[in-house]
Amino acid sequence: MSYPAQMLATLAQAIKKDFASFDADSGRFRKKPSNPPAPGARPEDIGWCVINQDIIYPLALLYKTPDNEFYRDPAILEMALRGGDAIRNFQQPDGKVEFLTTDGGRWGFIYMPWTNYAWLETYQLLLEELGPERQQQWATGLTLAHDGQAKEISTLPLHNIPAWKGMSCWRAGQIFQRPDWQAAGQAECRAVAAAQHRDGYWPEHGGPSTLYNGVYVHALGLYYLFSGDENVLPALERAAEFHQHFCYPDGTLVETIDGRCKYNQNLYLIGWPGLYCSAKGRRLAALLAGQLQAERDFSSYQGGAIASNIVHWSTAASAPILLDQEAFQVRFADQAAVFRQGPWFACLSAFLSPPVHNRWGQDRQSFFSLWREGHGLLFGGGNSKDQPEYSNFIAAGRYLPERLELLPDASGLNLYYGPVCCTLSCQISADKVTLRSSASNGTALQQFVIRLKAGQRIRRSSGEEIELSLERPICWQAPELGQELEFPGGRLRLPPGTAFRWPIFPFNPYATDGAATFGSEAGLLQARLGSTELCWEILP
Repeated sequence: MSYPAQMLATLAQAIKKDFASFDADSGRFRKKPSNPPAPGARPEDIGWCVINQDIIYPLALLYKTPDNEFYRDPAILEMALRGGDAIRNFQQPDGKVEFLTTDGGRWGFIYMPWTNYAWLETYQLLLEELGPERQQQWATGLTLAHDGQAKEISTLPLHNIPAWKGMSCWRAGQIFQRPDWQAAGQAECRAVAAAQHRDGYWPEHGGPSTLYNGVYVHALGLYYLFSGDENVLPALERAAEFHQHFCYPDGTLVETIDGRCKYNQNLYLIGWPGLYCSAKGRRLAALLAGQLQAERDFSSYQGGAIASNIVHWSTAASAPILLDQEAFQVRFADQAAVFRQGPWFACLSAFLSPPVHNRWGQDRQSFFSLWREGHGLLFGGGNSKDQPEYSNFIAAGRYLPERLELLPDASGLNLYYGPVCCTLSCQISADKVTLRSSASNGTALQQFVIRLKAGQRIRRSSGEEIELSLERPICWQAPELGQELEFPGGRLRLPPGTAFRWPIFPFNPYATDGAATFGSEAGLLQARLGSTELCWEILP
């Protein structure tokens, strides 16, 4: 079975779970919030945001594509049509919509780029099924949305949302024969391509975001596939080179270098059309497509991305990527290093930026992650904000380093906190991972965030086994913990003096009150550090 056929079959299986969330009266699709209700949330707003409606593009694709169980299914068609009506009904007179989130948060009014694009492609796919009245209503709504986007994008900063708006404007101009929209979209997409960092990413808050980079790549990829504008092709080739360094072997994004977003155990479905535009990108896309799982990877249909991934799949030649190798240690632009050996994959980040004075840019404070085949991420998980417990080191009254650098052999990092230099190195063999650390010119507190969820079981040196429960927090000092800790991902040999806490919760910028998402709890290992080297070992 071809990759597009596999993806279509997986989509058909996955989308069934969303049928129960469809409200036939309103045409809205609802979903459970990922965090507690926002302060002041209205009960009727909980569970819905306009981005939920992006599912209509995948629904339309299933309806129109032969050889899947929903081909020409009238129930699927009705959901897609009523879902589009719900977008139109939610629009303001100028075509904007209120940016609600499923927790009931309210973020103002916006031309919602992901939804406008998914709606646009649904319009094009279902043109024969719309009927005159609905076609007129949808065309009016899409015209309002893209008129607004085309007028505003030249005044917006170069960023991921305007990039997507530029692509959507070009495509809408193609469908509705509006060369003014196409001109605005072309100008935006070319400007975005020119603004890319030479190392293949678009800086957000002082450095890369592996997740948001996918938004730029998706937008420019679709723009290139629609327009054939080769001005953006070099940027897509550089982006593929960037992304092939920063995927774990299961296809999930490496969060360690991301200054905005935390680790997510789902595949990120945005960005694939841009990967289709280069040989290495196509190989990476094939790896991702081969990992796609119905139950795990379809929590969101943002931008109708999975439909675009199927429609625009490329069968052109591919080229080998890092993840085709069973073992490697590679430096990336003197800013990061990635390692693979046996079941292990590790990343060290030397990206650093000053603290960002808004909620979206997180503190770059966590510089190491460790992944294990069959278990996912063990150490790391990403940065937080104003939370020293998520920092790898605290020294000289600081939890953010002023400077850091890769060691000459890229096996570790030197991190400078005022006068104190903290060193962390990583050695990987097939049967264990060894971390060594030390501090010079002063003392420090070393910390590792370890991914542990409620319901999992851990065992300390005494042999006592405990099931983690949010109702029973743990705070073990060194005598209580001992020098070993068994957890679902393996067994830790700990340096003397190690303490352990659980749970800790990160700041969530996507909740108005910063409330952590459900399931984001983690554990914290801490040890005092001086000139004597500490050794941590992680074994299967």
